Amino acid sequence: GGGKPELRFQVGTRVQCRTGQGWLDGTVVKLWYREARFRPGQVAPYQVKLDMGSLIFAPMDDDKVIRAATGLLADGKIPVTVLTGFLGSGKTTLLNYILKAQHGKRYAVIENEIGAVGVDNLLLEGYNKRTEESITLLDNGCLCCTVRGDLIDAIKGIVKAAQERAEKEEGKPLDGILIETTGMADPGPICKTFHGDDFTVRYCKIDGVITVVDAAHFIEQLTRERSEGSVNESAQQVAYADKVLLNKVDAVNAEKLQDTLDAIRGVNYLVPITQCSLGKTPDAIPIGELLGIDAFDLGKLADSNSLDLSVCGEVKESAPAEEHGGHGQGHGHGHEDCKDENCGHGHGGGHDHGHECSDDCNHGEGEGHAHGHGHGKAKFRHDSGVGSFVCEVKDTPLSQKKFNNFMGSLLQACAADLYRYKGIIAIASPEVNQFVLQGVHEMCEVTEGDPWPKDKPYKSQVVLIGRNLDSAKWQAELQSVRRKELRTVCAVAAGCCAFAAPRGQLRRRSMPDSARIG
Repeated sequence: GGGKPELRFQVGTRVQCRTGQGWLDGTVVKLWYREARFRPGQVAPYQVKLDMGSLIFAPMDDDKVIRAATGLLADGKIPVTVLTGFLGSGKTTLLNYILKAQHGKRYAVIENEIGAVGVDNLLLEGYNKRTEESITLLDNGCLCCTVRGDLIDAIKGIVKAAQERAEKEEGKPLDGILIETTGMADPGPICKTFHGDDFTVRYCKIDGVITVVDAAHFIEQLTRERSEGSVNESAQQVAYADKVLLNKVDAVNAEKLQDTLDAIRGVNYLVPITQCSLGKTPDAIPIGELLGIDAFDLGKLADSNSLDLSVCGEVKESAPAEEHGGHGQGHGHGHEDCKDENCGHGHGGGHDHGHECSDDCNHGEGEGHAHGHGHGKAKFRHDSGVGSFVCEVKDTPLSQKKFNNFMGSLLQACAADLYRYKGIIAIASPEVNQFVLQGVHEMCEVTEGDPWPKDKPYKSQVVLIGRNLDSAKWQAELQSVRRKELRTVCAVAAGCCAFAAPRGQLRRRSMPDSARIG
């Protein structure tokens, strides 16, 4: 309207933008974009979020500066899912299902064979002989890649195969990559690979970490004796998870199932849990619920205006309840709104919760803080040294400078033991805007969202998941970040070529600078 010409691209369209670094891929996020520093009446046809994370604008709707994306990245970066879990948990069963089933998707499965039972050899009979990094095309269109060497070399091989497929065939050449880790592997370094290598940064993005947990043996794995100072691998894998598949629920009774749910919550209260029996009904979990979840997508987190990071993740079943041996249905509600007297959140005097609470924690009525999600009181508790908690500041926006200092101090002190963290924060810069952050170890990403809604109370939340973290200390540190007065001036990043970065662009280098705002 208003006499403006019709634009070629709409919000969500994949485009390529001409920048000082050449043509870069991105997505249109706004039409007829305007900044306060523009002269009266000046607008830009498009604001674009580059795949590398920066927000830029196109000053004209012309192929000289912005054009439709083509090739492998026309649909966006390739999502990468990391699949972890102890040996025997059911990872290989799940992989074999993905490689066998006619689900209409094209996935590349990277199998790490070191010390693990490999993907069903029958699937590979009659195909190419395996080499150091052998890529095999299977009947359902999926690729199987066996890795005994460097992961990045395997990714490059898969991308090359997908590019060749795109040149020869119609349709999307590759829907995603699934990386299987060994039973004892730490998924953190794999996640960091996709932020530290230029090739993988260009073509791939981490989609999420899925941990398969054996309902029959997880508690034994969690509580077995370990040498002093050693890492509890089973707790670590749950700590990294964006989704937990609680497998073999048909093999345990209701009490054991509830204890296992409580044990998982004791490590990572935020993670959603899906109960399943992969050996019997692997198809009960839609593939779309496993792959393409965008757990690392800051834009998706920023769009979740009603998200409360103090609420426990949902627990659900993948099949009718009569097929399972337990009753750990999830509630997925906020603690303050909980009115179910039988809910395991606790409304009396218990403290059998998974995550630690500060003195001003307000999870429910009375003094209880239990966070089990089955029916009845949560009762299993084990101190693995790995846990999760939320630091929260209400009613006041945070100081930009002080929050930068908070993140710098946190990562300097705890990066090695800080497995995952994410947050939604209100920053005065000088107007109050919503920022979101997430990270793995020292790999931290922060991005600016929309202005804080005027009818929504200020609330900043940062969830920390890791080993031997001092919840009281970091809660107090975040409280000190409260803004005293609006005097912070937000830096303006320099533009390049025909594009200028908007006010408030975030630095996205390796830590500590990548956690800085402004």
